[in-house]
Amino acid sequence: MFYLLFTLYFLAFCFFISRISFTKNAGIEMKLLVSLFILKAGAGLLIGWMSATYYPQGNDYWKLNRHGFEEYELLLKDPAKFFTSILYSPYDNNYGGFFSSVGSYWKDLANNCIIKILAVCNIVSRGNYYINSLFINFLGFFGHVALYQVFIHIFPSKKWLVILGCFLLPTTLYFSSGIHKDGIIFTMLCLFSYAIYFSVRQHFTTKRILLLLFSTLTILLIRNYVFFLLIPAAFALYLSSSQKNVLKKFTILYAVLITLIILISLLIPSSSPLHILSAKQKDFTDLPVANSQLKMDTLQPDLSSFASNTPRAIEHALLRPYVWEFPGNFLMFPAIELLIFQLLFLLMLFKPENDPNVYRPFILFCFFFSLSLLLITGFIVPNAGSLVRYRSIYLPFIVIPILCNIRLKKK
Repeated sequence: MFYLLFTLYFLAFCFFISRISFTKNAGIEMKLLVSLFILKAGAGLLIGWMSATYYPQGNDYWKLNRHGFEEYELLLKDPAKFFTSILYSPYDNNYGGFFSSVGSYWKDLANNCIIKILAVCNIVSRGNYYINSLFINFLGFFGHVALYQVFIHIFPSKKWLVILGCFLLPTTLYFSSGIHKDGIIFTMLCLFSYAIYFSVRQHFTTKRILLLLFSTLTILLIRNYVFFLLIPAAFALYLSSSQKNVLKKFTILYAVLITLIILISLLIPSSSPLHILSAKQKDFTDLPVANSQLKMDTLQPDLSSFASNTPRAIEHALLRPYVWEFPGNFLMFPAIELLIFQLLFLLMLFKPENDPNVYRPFILFCFFFSLSLLLITGFIVPNAGSLVRYRSIYLPFIVIPILCNIRLKKK
């Protein structure tokens, strides 16, 4: 029965992909567009099978799906409680701990939002993980298409490189296709980028403003620290719309932001971002030791501790895992992928394209936002496996500009 349902829904989604104006008018040939969706759906099946086969006792993908079925049963028995229960906090601090990683209503809310969505999907999927994955990846595919429309507008002559970066980066495709927060954050970031880019380049419309509000609110609820790093990058992009002194504007704004963080950490240590980050690192290190655990010093909520740990955070965020680490482990494949990206970056430095028609503000938006997020990840995440997963959804924002800024032909 499930095989039949999966086939019917799959064919229906392929049909919708070829008919919905947002995807149909993206500028990708229809057969290729449908093929890319098939690949996205296949990645969802793969990550579901891999997690069930190799991590049957402790993976979040299937755990969320099980909770989604429990909520589906609640929806059938008590619809009122289904809709109101998301507002209930079982903790003594009620709705406190906005940035806490454990024992927080807001931390649970991220998973609860996904679980409620799955409960609705279960009306037609009856709790089958792979059918739910198909629904989630159909929605997530619009994020890939939105990101493609942005970068093809910037690099109109680099179509295949843009397709590669938007749809086919291995770890991005893999981790953004699971039933988890990563896929939702990636989709929302792509939709936000689409809305802010075309609003700044053309004009703000009601649809674009609503899309900006929807995507930022979702990011705030699902992974709040991403929201707080996204806003300054978006503001710098808006200030740089004229393309005059772009790098200077980004640099000044981020210098002001860093200065504010330093002042807050000195004047109000208990409420500073440094205190929040050190607490998050502790929550991660309190988890059971992973097979891919990395050596990290304990962060203290002061400037000297963060300054001394910055080189290691950069190394973890941009260089780890190395290809010689964890031999025989699945991490070898993302390590090879990362090495290729590092070599491409070096190639870009030696053979830059220097196209004067490229819209530089958005490229700087991508780099400042993504690198700040990767740095935060390097500070707080103590194992290579989680680093690879967190990093994967930001890779397109770095890799696509690198790919498209490599000079492939002699001038």
